[in-house]
Amino acid sequence: MTTTPATTVRGPLDAPARARTDETRENAMATDPVDEAAVEKGIARTAVVIALRDDLRIADCIASIDEDVEIVLALNGPTEAVLKLIAEHPRPLTVTEIEDVGNLGAAYNAGAAATDRQYLLLMDSDCTFAPGVVRSMVRAVLTEPVVKGQVVYGESDGLLSRLTARVREFDEGDYVSALSPPLIYNRTIVEHIGGYHFDELIHWCEDREFDFRLQLAGIPVVYLPEARIFHDAQHGFANMRSYFRYGVGEGIAQETGVFTTPAVPVLWRWYEAVRTLAHCARAKGAGAAAYYALLKIAFHTGTAHHLLNDPYRVRDRYPASAKRARMVRSIPQHSTRLTGAQLRRLRRAHWEAGRRIEKVADLSVFRQDTAGPAASSAVPSAVSSPVPSAVGETRQRQA
Repeated sequence: MTTTPATTVRGPLDAPARARTDETRENAMATDPVDEAAVEKGIARTAVVIALRDDLRIADCIASIDEDVEIVLALNGPTEAVLKLIAEHPRPLTVTEIEDVGNLGAAYNAGAAATDRQYLLLMDSDCTFAPGVVRSMVRAVLTEPVVKGQVVYGESDGLLSRLTARVREFDEGDYVSALSPPLIYNRTIVEHIGGYHFDELIHWCEDREFDFRLQLAGIPVVYLPEARIFHDAQHGFANMRSYFRYGVGEGIAQETGVFTTPAVPVLWRWYEAVRTLAHCARAKGAGAAAYYALLKIAFHTGTAHHLLNDPYRVRDRYPASAKRARMVRSIPQHSTRLTGAQLRRLRRAHWEAGRRIEKVADLSVFRQDTAGPAASSAVPSAVSSPVPSAVGETRQRQA
């Protein structure tokens, strides 16, 4: 078991943030009564999926899972220390592996393919669940197709650590989204959002693109603020590296048309940055806004890096239909909420790529009888049959 530095954590969203949240996504609390017998069956049909590379904090993450759910580790370039930890871990683990190191979308897809459980709870290796959170999220997903919990960001005594926590709060505190973790969803939604869980091309923005398709299908994200996970404190400039990678993902997503591209990119980005930084300064203070400005620079540098160098060598794998979806008013980086015009433009882009994502007429199709058949009979065969790589099969045998 690894140890982490002493940290402090902040409480739930402040009142202004909650007020803003209440005005955005379809975020009514999942209050439909569900009896405990149904919850137990739901837990038996749930898998916690964690993408993992070299983070030994996975031991703390697994220890915080306080229900008898399947635990799926989707490895992408694991170290020997991680493999040793997995092999010696006392709890049963389902292990799969991809060869595309750093591809979170592909890792989550491999994790989803490695299990036949109906409810998938996405988690990060550097986070831990508060007691009872897994059960509360399973209870909610029995009546709602997608449920999002709350991240409580840890912080140490360092200035950058505190500023990182403030900026992360700002990035998630103003709107409800399907950004993970913690996110749980009924995998039957996949057939309504293009037929795939996550886009394996874009790297690092896989949950943002997932959220856009949910909106195209009219599938709401229910916010469960009491479902808390605790994010370990971040130190130094690690967060800046994350934003650089997000920028790379943004560049790929724009080229393939799953994100919109500003018709006048420089002017739009300046306008968006000024507005976002002013908003951040009001909500979190001038110091957080100044740090966020550096993160914005890292983000746009990542996008430029992809345009010039294609670091993940994805252009050769673009589909023939890949092209930019240009708009004068593009999607802000600090939001996933799409306007009507943006919804129409992305819907058209998916249609042109052969994916017709229509609005779901009746959301009750996701409220399956929790006392009914097991997940293996409830999940479409197209998404339930595990197809691990040869490397993944070897790791499974080792674990």
